[in-house]
Amino acid sequence: MLDESFFRFLKIFEGVGLWLSIVAWFTVAGGTIVMFLPLRKVKRKSILISGAIVAAVVLAGNLADYFVTLHRSPDLALEANPLWRNVVDQLGLGIAKWYGLTGKIFVSILAGQMFAFYLANRERLFPIRAGTLREFLMRMGERSGNLRERFLALFTMFAFLFAFVQFLYFYIAGLNLITAADLLACFPPISLTVVCFVGLVFLAFV
Repeated sequence: MLDESFFRFLKIFEGVGLWLSIVAWFTVAGGTIVMFLPLRKVKRKSILISGAIVAAVVLAGNLADYFVTLHRSPDLALEANPLWRNVVDQLGLGIAKWYGLTGKIFVSILAGQMFAFYLANRERLFPIRAGTLREFLMRMGERSGNLRERFLALFTMFAFLFAFVQFLYFYIAGLNLITAADLLACFPPISLTVVCFVGLVFLAFV
């Protein structure tokens, strides 16, 4: 039932049209360029190396998902991603493959950049004083002196979540490798898995 609702939602999302796929690609590509600007100021090599490691691991998961998808469905007829589906339907298989591959590369680079940004700026989240974990969570970002600093504090949290949610593609690639319906039935609905995984990433952030 959960998966049916999830895929029904994706179908509605697909109906928005090709323009959304194009905007999404340029947003991710532009994001990787923009994120180089704040990272230029980072002097600690350990932070940049950590970001590069995260990017490499995320890229492995994204490429695994990409090539497993093409192996299972060379014509992408079984692809559920509405952004990718629209490109296949409107622009053809060749451009769709290029779209998917470059998009996953950009997302992987951006994940590494986001993690490096988080490491370099997480002190913005630290409260001035906190005696317990609850106080720490309630007072996060209180060092912010203005709206811009508060936004950067919130963006730091988003950067961590964005980076590690990408690890879900290892799981998705693994599911796509399974062809036996009875074995697939043993796994929880993908929608529930996504929600639980995001929750786990948030707990990891905390």
